[in-house]
Amino acid sequence: MAPLANRSVKKWLIVSLLQFCVVVPVATVVMGAVAAESALHPAPNPIPAVCPCVAHVRCRAVETKAADGTLLKAWYYEPETRQGGALLMLHGIGGNRTDVIALGTVYEKVGYAVLTPDLRGHGETSGLVTYGVSDEQDVRAWAQWLLSQPGNERLYGFGVSLGGSVLLQSLKTETRFLAVIAESAYSSFPAIALERTHRSLPAHLKWLNGLFVHSGIRWARLRYDMDLHASSAVESVRRTSTPVLLVHGLEDDLTSPDNSRVLAVANPSVTQLWLVPGAGHANLWATARTEFESRTLNWLSSHMTKKQGDRISPVAP
Repeated sequence: MAPLANRSVKKWLIVSLLQFCVVVPVATVVMGAVAAESALHPAPNPIPAVCPCVAHVRCRAVETKAADGTLLKAWYYEPETRQGGALLMLHGIGGNRTDVIALGTVYEKVGYAVLTPDLRGHGETSGLVTYGVSDEQDVRAWAQWLLSQPGNERLYGFGVSLGGSVLLQSLKTETRFLAVIAESAYSSFPAIALERTHRSLPAHLKWLNGLFVHSGIRWARLRYDMDLHASSAVESVRRTSTPVLLVHGLEDDLTSPDNSRVLAVANPSVTQLWLVPGAGHANLWATARTEFESRTLNWLSSHMTKKQGDRISPVAP
């Protein structure tokens, strides 16, 4: 009886192992696809019918089209007293243009015109969320629109979280920014996806992290022909000559400050890194208001012209 029992146990172990080897990877791939769908289709966040405005600033709804025909929507703020600067401000994932209008007043008060668009797949802008893959052309379209408006002589950019990474990715083709600011930005989509899922998975499932993330990326490629591996702010920063101020909270538990450290190291000649103690994700203005305003305003005002020979540099071999 003992040999028969042993054979039964061995058979059960083999069957269980085979089931584990098949079921777990398949389930992980399915979960990756579901996560990808969620990432590409964030919950809608309604836009007010009228743009909020402050004294001595005019506001109006504007729109333009990206190179692929996607209709882009935004609010445009023009202070009564202008100084020639125009600031493109981009919000984070799952948000919309309203997320940056309060911060925008900091720059409007000193004479900057401020444009606050809805990113792709957010607010009133159509399309899928592409994490910078297609958003680059949107940034170029808005840059062109801003520079076509009366009184706008100098172009700057400010992006928060996803908006920061989108802005940085655009630098490989959009060379008209005199300087940009990226708050709580991630270095690349694969990197931040691996970071966030590793943090959320239980300890006994963390070994599945890579399969989970890359199956989601593969799903986006198969289902939407979207290459999320191309979503890389760090590669664009490595190639740009545009000055970049990177600001990040040291207590950021959504996008670790290591992301901004990686971005800074990629091109030390054009980047400046400010890590803020006690600040979390995308709340640096609330945490260190006076210093935040001083640093960011000084950063913009210290870059009034392009340096001689500024251009996009080739990728290092």
